[in-house]
Formats: sequence, structure tokens, C-alpha cells
Amino acid sequence: MQASFKEIVLAVIFCSLCVSVECVFVETTHGWIQGNVTRDAIVFLGVPFAQPPKRWEDPRVPTRWNFIWDARRVRPMCLQPQTPCGTKQSIGLCLPQMSEDCLYLNVYMPLNTSPRSGKAVMIFLHGGGFESYTAGADIYNSEIFASKGDVIVVTVNYRLGALGFLVTGTGSNSATGNYGIKDQRLALEWVNKNIEKFGGNPKNVTLFGQSAGALSALIHLSSRKADNLYQRAIIQSGPFSIPFKSFRQAYSQGVEFSRNLHCPPGDIVCMRSRSPREILDAQASTRSFGNVLQQFMPWSPYHDGDEVPVSPLKAIGKGLIANKSLIIGTTADEGLTYVYNMFPTPLNMMTYSGLLLMINQNEAFTWLSRYSPKNPRDSRAALSSLATDYLFTCPTRQIASDLALSNHNLWLYVFDQGMSFLNGTGILNNCQNNACHGADIPYLFQNVRKVFPLKPEEMSLENDLLVYWTNFAKHGNPNGVGTNSSVAVWPQYHITSSSPNRAVMRLQAPTSNTITDYMGPSCDKFKRSDFKI
Repeated sequence: MQASFKEIVLAVIFCSLCVSVECVFVETTHGWIQGNVTRDAIVFLGVPFAQPPKRWEDPRVPTRWNFIWDARRVRPMCLQPQTPCGTKQSIGLCLPQMSEDCLYLNVYMPLNTSPRSGKAVMIFLHGGGFESYTAGADIYNSEIFASKGDVIVVTVNYRLGALGFLVTGTGSNSATGNYGIKDQRLALEWVNKNIEKFGGNPKNVTLFGQSAGALSALIHLSSRKADNLYQRAIIQSGPFSIPFKSFRQAYSQGVEFSRNLHCPPGDIVCMRSRSPREILDAQASTRSFGNVLQQFMPWSPYHDGDEVPVSPLKAIGKGLIANKSLIIGTTADEGLTYVYNMFPTPLNMMTYSGLLLMINQNEAFTWLSRYSPKNPRDSRAALSSLATDYLFTCPTRQIASDLALSNHNLWLYVFDQGMSFLNGTGILNNCQNNACHGADIPYLFQNVRKVFPLKPEEMSLENDLLVYWTNFAKHGNPNGVGTNSSVAVWPQYHITSSSPNRAVMRLQAPTSNTITDYMGPSCDKFKRSDFKI
């Protein structure tokens, strides 16, 4: 009897390590896909976890296809503004094409993977203020990470900007927002149903995200809708004092967006008729109605009582979030990029004072005395320090303290290494000797060495990050099991009435080390109510 095409394909799948790219196939719940073998990993790029999305509708599970899906190339990034993607600072973060048809994920597997490997799985949610960047960008390429860490890595796209977060009402004919969060959860469901066929263990999944991806991970922790889809989380550089919008604020933004599209407020049919270019132009012209800090993330999630049922910080304070092991932390100079991008020229004292009044009228003068400019003609350094502490370091410490008091297994870090490999490039000049927002990403995924030479101590830091992150994914503890002499022991973050142990791992070159209560005295001067998320 002549063998069927399906039987022929089955005969070559994973029976031995594929040498030819033509033999890397996996059958997902929606159909067969063909991947690629690189020097470092087995890779499946641009795998659909949803149907091409309809504007302002929930994501839908793919329909089954009866052909072999080509998963050997990345798919376009989700629709987004041309800036920051057109700037030097976005090098490696963007792709040349974008499309509304963008709900794809990428799977990276070590070369020794077989369908029964049962390897730990790590799902990465990218940052970009819920408005920019993409999972398929070079900087997030996870071939080296998966290979060296011996884990399966999945990177996920989700809808951005107005297409991901527009709100025009609550009815069936309205845009109800938070679509990007729903996209992420559907991707987690895809992983749960399919990753075993890629050699992963669906019951040993770590969700990790940076910046907007960190906020997303916190939303999934607090909403509880994805509890059974992952076992632990790593939360990197979440700007936890930028408040999410209320329904009223999100609705007001939707009204202005409609008008900028020259549509009657809430007329979803009219808005769906507009071109992608018109959508982006209207998005750029639309404000965020609320706290001035929301201008940093004008198209973020909002409190809808469902996807974001309650403020994540309140949920943590009340012990309502999922009881999962966590790594959480920040970089040492998070605020630099934000401030120097917003104010490329010196910021005088009057403007600085006025900005503090806009952020928090009740605390402005207190903050001004604590973060007083050393140079009265340029307040940017002082504002950067305030932004780092207020937006990132101190709310992260508050979250860590609340979680520790709720008996979560928790490890806290600060990443304190600049990007010296950028010296002489004219790229991110302020971040070459400072650990700016996102400085950890090139070291974590280890792709920068393909373009820039690294010093031995920087490569040692890369190893620290890789070992800690993948140990945590495999074992629920960054120290792994047994003894691992290649990294320093990372103590758990504890707080008890008798023996507070606010241990923080300072990740830096040439040697990472433990410090106690990083920025504690500065953070203790903020009130809990100052943190808004």
C-alpha cells in the first residue's frame, strides 16, 4: 500500500535531529507547520495563534488549514507609529513591515529537543508602551537564550495602540478595549495546547515581560483568568506609577479618536472603514484623558472590571493575586530615557516645578526639595532620578513587600550595567554608562554580541542573567537545585516582623552581588497612595 503524504511527513518528524531545514515539521491543533534549523536552535517563526483580527473585536482561534504553514520567517509587526521605530534608539526593536494581520508567535527550541523532552517553557511579552515594537524583532531573537538555557522560548505579538486598546462603549457594537491583553491570553492558551508537541512541558511555564510586557504580566496575575496557563512570572521594569485609565477616561479618549477619524463618536462602522494610515494619524492626534503620567502610555489598558478587574497594586495589597513564584526588578536608571527623550534640551527650574505640580500637586514641593537640581539651568538629571524612583524602583519595592508579606516566593533585583558596547555609535549616549530602561534586554537575549564586541565581564553578566532566569523557569528558584558555582547565591526576599530580609540581587559586571533594601530610605519617603496603578 502506498504511504500517504501525512505518513511520509510523520516518518521524519523528530525521529532524529533534522539536518535539512526541509524536515522540521510539527502538527499543531490547527495544522502542520514547517520550521527551520539554525546553528543554535530549531525555530518556528510567525506561527498563527489567532485568525487575522477584525478591528475592535476579540481575538478568534485559528481555523484549521490543510496545507503546511511556512513558519520560517517572521511576520509583520502590529500596526504602530513610525516613531520610535524610525530612530536610532530603536535599533533591533522593529521590522520593516507592519500589518493589522499580526497575531503570530515565535517558538525557539534547543537543538536537542524531541517531542518528549518536557523542557521548561518561557513566554515573553515585549515592551513598547502598548504602542510600539514586536516579538519578531532581532533584539528578542531567542535562539541563543533557548540553546544555552535549555528551555523552550515563545515570543508573542499583541495588538497595539488604538487597535489594541480603544474604548467607545460597553455594548456589542462598541470597541470595549483591552484587546491586546486578550490577544496575550489567547497566545498563552495556544502554548498550553500545543507546546508539548514542540518538546515543552505545558505544566512548567514561566511568563516574563519587560516594561509594557511587565505590566501585562501583572494584569494576568491579578485578573486570574490565565491562572492555569503558567506557573510563575518574571516582571522586568514595570512603570507601576503610570495609572491605568478609568472607563470614563478611556471613553473620552475614544470620543476624541472618533472625531480625529472624522467619524461620529462611537460610530464603529465608520471607524472600521478608515485606512491603516488614517488610524495611525488619528491615534497620534489623540490625547490620554487623565493623569499627566498617562501621556507616557496613552494607549494602555483600562479598568474594565473584567480583563483589569481591579488596580493590580490594590489586588496585591489585598492578597488577591495568584500565588505564584516571582522574580521582579528594575534597572538602576529607568527614568533617563523617558526624561531625555521628552526634553532633548535643558529643562529650566520653572518648567521642572510646574511639571511636578501637574504630576502630584500635594507632594510637588516635597519632591522638589528631595530631588533638587544640582544645576539650576538644567533639571533633567533631578527629574530622571525622581522618575526612576517614583515610576519604577519604589512601586516595585512596594509590590515586593506586599507579596513577601503574603508569603509569595519572591526574588528582587536591580540591573545596574550600562551599554558600553554602544560607545562611539551615537546611539543612546546617556545609556552607555547608565542602566537605562531596557538596558537588561540586550544582555538577557545575548544578540548584541552579533553586532558589537562585548568585554569578558559583560559576557559574564550575560551568563548570570541567563542562568538565573532559566533556573527559575525550570525549578521555580533562580539558584536552581543543588550547587551552581557559576553564579552567586540569590537570597529570597523576605519580610517578617522579627527578621526582615530585603535582599536584592545587584546584577552588574564584573560580579553580581547581594545588597540589602536597595533605595529603601528614598522609597520610604513616598506614600503608598502615591503609586497609582
